[in-house]
Amino acid sequence: MRSLLSRRQPSLSDRTDQAAGLRRLFSGGAHQRFVPVAANPHVGGVELLLERLTAALAAQGGNTLIIDAAESAPEAAPAVLEDPALGIEPLGNGLSYLAARGLPARLLAAQGSAAQWLQHLARSAPQCDVLMVHAGAAELSRFFEGRAVNPLLLAGEDADSLAHALASLRLLGSRHRCTRFDLLLGAPMSSPQAARAVRHLAGWARNRPGAALREGVAVDPARGGAAATVPASLARLAAALLETEERQADQGWHPGGDAALDSTPSARN
Repeated sequence: MRSLLSRRQPSLSDRTDQAAGLRRLFSGGAHQRFVPVAANPHVGGVELLLERLTAALAAQGGNTLIIDAAESAPEAAPAVLEDPALGIEPLGNGLSYLAARGLPARLLAAQGSAAQWLQHLARSAPQCDVLMVHAGAAELSRFFEGRAVNPLLLAGEDADSLAHALASLRLLGSRHRCTRFDLLLGAPMSSPQAARAVRHLAGWARNRPGAALREGVAVDPARGGAAATVPASLARLAAALLETEERQADQGWHPGGDAALDSTPSARN
């Protein structure tokens, strides 16, 4: 799969043709899941982590649209404020992309809310089972105003990335009902820092009744692998993200299929 950040930038006419084709081909009715992904500027290789995750979703039949409003994303095109479908770029293999940097603030100024735009986008892309919103915690809060948020956190081995992930979780937990959250670590499973990251976030959850860590996966950014190969733990995370909202999340973390870091809550590779 091509890198999410190295693809050709389509023209507005390309986007218009693609969006019109999607609306003709798909008539809706599929269950859609929103996945808020808390962007973390201290995590290297984020595009690789998201590629691995979307590949796992595609392997289970999920069709994913990434709405990328992170600071590293391309700026949102002006036309998408009125017609979100104009920004959708199909990448193949059950994956589409929409550049959305700066969009929440622009929507707030122009329309008073970013949440209604997100619902409009979902209606414009009924073929997508998963709408993955990758943005900073404050931007996620604008997109999901008035809704519960169960985020997927991104983190690495260093202390700065962990501190940022925890700050994102605290912000979202204070503004939204947060019953569970997941973690995708850009680190080898054997990393002691990864184990400490899991224990730290698990402790946060234990101190807040009603919040639980559900799934945690460690993906080694330096480790290659065939595009068709999806680690069992990443497949479990993908399956959890595809669950309906009504399904109660498992409490805590589960030992990994390959090995557990220790007897405490575990990250899996």
